[in-house]
Amino acid sequence: MSENIMAITGPTSGIGRATALELADQFDRIVLLVRNLNKGEVLKQEIKTKSPVQIDVIHCDLSELSSIEAAANKMKEKYDSIDSLILNAGVVSLTKQETKDGFEMMMGTNYIGHFYLTHLLLPLVLDSEAKQIVVVSSNGYKFAPLKAPYFKRRKFNPVTNYGQSKLGTLYLMQALYDSYHEEGLKTTAVHPGAVSTNLGKTPKNERFGNLVYKVLTPFFLTAEEGSFSTVMAVKFPEKYNGKYMHNGKILKVQKHGNDIDARTSLMTATLDVLNLTHL
Repeated sequence: MSENIMAITGPTSGIGRATALELADQFDRIVLLVRNLNKGEVLKQEIKTKSPVQIDVIHCDLSELSSIEAAANKMKEKYDSIDSLILNAGVVSLTKQETKDGFEMMMGTNYIGHFYLTHLLLPLVLDSEAKQIVVVSSNGYKFAPLKAPYFKRRKFNPVTNYGQSKLGTLYLMQALYDSYHEEGLKTTAVHPGAVSTNLGKTPKNERFGNLVYKVLTPFFLTAEEGSFSTVMAVKFPEKYNGKYMHNGKILKVQKHGNDIDARTSLMTATLDVLNLTHL
């Protein structure tokens, strides 16, 4: 029998950290895909004190395509399969920023980065026993529809741009389900709820970010509470296959979240910009 392996992006803080700690006993090996290797090593030691699971730390900066490719190549060398791939990492930028490849930061990291990582790792997932991908999306998808140009927009609004990046991740889950569920792939998108994390508090906007968080803190869930939806999706893949879920309850996707034409257009544009022929 092959190892039961989970890989997760953005595991060193917030929901990702809580998810990794909670699911440690469910797997033989956990792969921490991290931007900061030092933080990854700290989490590795923390998990090891609570569980005998094997932990690998691999550098993966989702805002940089070359970093994603390097991480995927390393994983293909090390592992024969990945049972559960959790697309958890997310950024919020309160100011206009771009990735190293020239994409708007939130769309480039939250959506394009995960799209490219999924494309590269999909063969490993399909070769596994569980064949599962869980996407951490958000009800922020309701904030705005997506239309071209998708990745290099002149106007910037933090709420709109964040919502569009999360709509992209919801579309990604739907596209994965439509394309691969007949091959046994089980996909779920989850809404974690409003969770108090470090999202948005970059050096450029730390003072503003801290002010926002101070005002909203009484309404936030803990990271542990926010991770519950992801944990449920991993534990019950058949129940939530192809669904959008929060706290174990399947949610009806509203408005532009169900626009197949808009989704197809985004997928086509993404394939074009990444020079790919298929998801």
